[in-house]
Amino acid sequence: MSSCPTIIDIYLDRPAVIPELDANAAAIIGNFSAYQRIVLEVIFGEFKPTGKLPFELPRSMEAVRNQLEDVPYDSKDPVYKFNHGLTYE
Repeated sequence: MSSCPTIIDIYLDRPAVIPELDANAAAIIGNFSAYQRIVLEVIFGEFKPTGKLPFELPRSMEAVRNQLEDVPYDSKDPVYKFNHGLTYE
């Protein structure tokens, strides 16, 4: 049996701790409340989105606890940094 690449569509209304998802997915789509139809258009190549993260995705809850309260993107070694963004290919 062959393996099938996994695409994860995650609703990001705030930062999430997702290192296990990142390690096991071929792609992660942060949808920020997008319509399902639009997400499918992205997956099937009918639409090529661009975007940047408005926050970082920390590597662990320990990293979250060690952050300064008034600095939203200072965690150690985040999975994805603030302003990270790619185009879909």
